[in-house]
Amino acid sequence: MTTGNKAVPLPLGWKVIVKPKTGVTTSGGGIDISAAADAESHLCYTGEILAMGEAAFTAKTKSGINMGTWKVRPQVGDFVIHTPYAGMRIRRSGEKDENYIILMNDTDIQALIDDVDDYYSWVDAAG
Repeated sequence: MTTGNKAVPLPLGWKVIVKPKTGVTTSGGGIDISAAADAESHLCYTGEILAMGEAAFTAKTKSGINMGTWKVRPQVGDFVIHTPYAGMRIRRSGEKDENYIILMNDTDIQALIDDVDDYYSWVDAAG
């Protein structure tokens, strides 16, 4: 399975691979803001589905909900919101750290969205 010119691992079972939205690492004036971008990436819970296992969104959950009967189910290419700290970050050897993908369970995906740039997560300091 490929996306662009890069191969994407084939997830098994109910696993899903998501390419997270990445932050900007340089300002408009060329200043390195990679530390801020790293912090932003930890707060960003949006991305694009690159691949899905054959059982993704078709099985029953632990609580007995049959996802196979849902009228709307995520597909490859959809933009989604996922749970914080979902899955496992992985990257291909020799790639930069910011070129990671996330291997997660289908139940970690919470919503479908039109565009990842329209949504952003944050930490409420007053909480």
